[in-house]
Amino acid sequence: MSTRATAGDTPKHVSAEGAPAPAKKPRVPRAGRPASPLITRQAAAETALALIDSDGLDSLSLQAVARAMGVSAPSLYHHFRDKEELLTQVVRRLLEEINAEQETWSDDWETRTIELSLATRRVVLRHPNAATLTLRFFPRKLMLPAYERTLVDCPYPPETHAVLLEAIEKFTYGASLFASAAESHHTPAMPPVDDAHFPNLSRALRLGPQDDEIIYVESLKVLLAGLRARYGRP
Repeated sequence: MSTRATAGDTPKHVSAEGAPAPAKKPRVPRAGRPASPLITRQAAAETALALIDSDGLDSLSLQAVARAMGVSAPSLYHHFRDKEELLTQVVRRLLEEINAEQETWSDDWETRTIELSLATRRVVLRHPNAATLTLRFFPRKLMLPAYERTLVDCPYPPETHAVLLEAIEKFTYGASLFASAAESHHTPAMPPVDDAHFPNLSRALRLGPQDDEIIYVESLKVLLAGLRARYGRP
């Protein structure tokens, strides 16, 4: 019997000529390419909002956001045309925070209206330095589904719906922005009132609710009661 090895019997680590085959080099991942992107629109908005919260709106720049994210400023321009587009994304981020303020919302129309309005106020007061962005970059296009959901089970006649949306939205953002302005400037919403010069106002402030959130909710209930009086009880 022949003892010569056939080509198929050659060990894998030995070449056909008998010399050891060169070992395969281990694959080395390319440097400088992270597994996940460092920049996303959402991450940039989160960073921008944090900077606005801490340093104020006037100090925000694309360069500051880039530094905080550990990236180069030009790389942000692949995601945002300019600062205004970034600020629009920040407002979208605020709206998402409002939606996440509660896990579930009431099925009752009036109760849900109060819940959503109060959630908006809480988020605005949580980010008082960014509050004015909701006026300048208000993404009404993104609000269309919310408007539609509000009107699906609205108990009032359809011809009143445009007025309802206007009244509730203006109350919510007007009152919330007024409170946030006082918060961002560290000034009281109401200055000290002299009893001798303003006796009626002083009495009203003394006898009324002392908690700002309670005052807000009660004011909204007055508005809703006015809608019932105006358009009939649902």
